Parts: sequence; C-alpha cells; structure tokens
Amino acid sequence: MIRQAMLALVLMICNVPLQAETLYDLPASEQPESQLRIYGAADYPAIAAVLQQFQKKYPRISVHYTEFNTRVLYQRFLEEQPHSVDLVLSSAMDLQIKLVNDGYAQPHLSLETERLPRWANWRNEIFGFTYEPAVIAINSDVIKGEDLPRSRSELLSLIRRKSDLVKGRIGTFDIERVGVGYLTWANDRKQSGSYGRMLESFGTHQARRFPSSSSMLKALASGEIVIAYNLMGSYALAAAKKNPVIKVIMPEDYTALVMRSAFIPRKAQNLHNARLFLNYLLSLEGQQLLSDSASLFPIRDDVTGMQTAHTLLSSSQGRFQPIPLGLALLVHTDQAKRRLILDEWDAAMKSID
Repeated sequence: MIRQAMLALVLMICNVPLQAETLYDLPASEQPESQLRIYGAADYPAIAAVLQQFQKKYPRISVHYTEFNTRVLYQRFLEEQPHSVDLVLSSAMDLQIKLVNDGYAQPHLSLETERLPRWANWRNEIFGFTYEPAVIAINSDVIKGEDLPRSRSELLSLIRRKSDLVKGRIGTFDIERVGVGYLTWANDRKQSGSYGRMLESFGTHQARRFPSSSSMLKALASGEIVIAYNLMGSYALAAAKKNPVIKVIMPEDYTALVMRSAFIPRKAQNLHNARLFLNYLLSLEGQQLLSDSASLFPIRDDVTGMQTAHTLLSSSQGRFQPIPLGLALLVHTDQAKRRLILDEWDAAMKSID
C-alpha cells in the first residue's frame, strides 16, 4: 500500500517567490533501494495517479515529485547544473526544446518510445506524453443572456458589449513569468489576425495576470474574474465537470495544441529509474491513467476515451493547430524576439496594477 503522499513546501535559495515549488514525496512502501527525482510543471493532482501506480509497481523506489511554474522549472534546472534531477516534465515546449538542443538530455529508445506517433518523438531525446488545447473559459453565471463566443472575434465583441462588467475581470497567464503562457501568447501573435485587437482590449480592460491555470480557474469559479484566456484545457474541462457555471470554449478560428513533454537529463543520477518511469508514462497503462484520472489528453493513438490527442486531431475540421515539437520552437527563446513580445505586452498592460 502506498503511503499518503506527503506535501512539503521547499524554501528556495534563488530570488523567486517562496511558494515557487512544491515537493511531493511518495516513500518506498518496502525497504528502499533507490529513488526517482522528477521536476514537473503538471499540477500534482493531474499526475498523482501515474506516480502512485508507478510506485506501487516498483515499491522499493522512493519517488520525489517537485511541482514548478514552467519558467521557474527551466531556471531551476539550469541553476543546478552540473547536478541534475532524473526526469523533466513540462508544457513549455520551447524551453524544453532549448534544453534538449543545448545538450542537456540523453537519448532513450524503448518499445514504448517506438509506439509514439512520430511527431511526439524528437531525436529520441524528448517525448510528448499529452496534448493540451489552449482554451477560453467563461463564468456563465456572471455573463448571463449572452451566447458563448465561438472565436476570438466573438470574444472581443462580447468584451465590448460587456465592457463595464468585465473590466478588471479578464484573466490570462503572466507571460513574463509563466513559460507556457509566453508560448501560447507568442503563438497567438503568429497565428491570430485579432492579436493586436486582443492585446489592446486586454490592456484597456485591465486584464489580470495569473501564475497558473489552477489559480485562474479558482478566480473564475468565484466570480473574481469572468473570462479566462489561454488556460490549459484539461484543467478547465475538469473544473467545468465540478462547476457547471464554468463554460469551456475551444475557439473555432483556431485552438492551439500544446504538448507536455519529458526528457531524461544527461546528468540524471538515477538513470535506470528515470527510464522505467518514462516507459511507464508512455505505456498504454500510464496513458490510460492520465486520461481516466486527470482528464488529460494522452498522446498515444490506442488510448480509449473521448479526451485523447487522436480525438482532437481527427474531429477538428482544421480547428486544432498543434504547435510542432522541434527546432522551430527556438525562435520563441531568441532573446531579441522575446524582448519584442514582452515590450508589446508591457506597453498594452501598463495601466494594470
């Protein structure tokens, strides 16, 4: 029997907020032989079932999962070099690819990696394990008598009609501090014809910036905000199941798909355990657990259920636009490009706070 996961806040020695990371320990249920240290950006409840089932299969391995904001995870990983954890999981695809391309990953080849779709495996060094639609969510209890917007243009129209109601009550990621927030916003800049109007509207209406999807959804459920933009779809859909006032929209103009990815660092201290867990995460059993227990969209084609990458890609009529896993992502990490996007953001949001 797996002991209850123990939650402990870890003090950080670098200059980031006190609660920037949270450590979850799953102690070995038998005489411990080794450990597995994972840095991840997935909320613990979203990945707990996989961690716990893995620990049940390998009861002599103590599992330590540290949950981070995506950008803090990236920074912490670099700060700790040449020492390293055993596995890195994140939805900030551009930051993951940069780490791998800079030589921080080691190859891994197994039956499970071979079963992945080709687009979810880059150089046998980084592997997609879920897809995430970047969605819009609305508190329908506050915005009453209005049809749900089906696109960004319709969202902008709703914001104009309800200007007084939504002012100070639109939420999105803090793109300066949240890696996946920056990735989705930079993708909008490239894909969306309404990007400029969206940026202007968010600034005019004093959009609020959040560190996570979970914090956005909490504010949305309470009515503190009434619109949440570009949050992670699996979290939004899970919240909507529990609270029917939350309505989730996958925009018809396009819905970006963000891949959660994993890699084994070149300096992993527990390499065998890292390979065991990565194989389990990519296995049919592990992927099905992600779908069944956390409403995530697993990457494998043979997983059953309505929330899978396969159902997203096969039923969209062009709505869903995957962000490809590969070198093209490095443009988002270019410092000049990043500074340009952040300067645009800061100029629009200057009236906030």
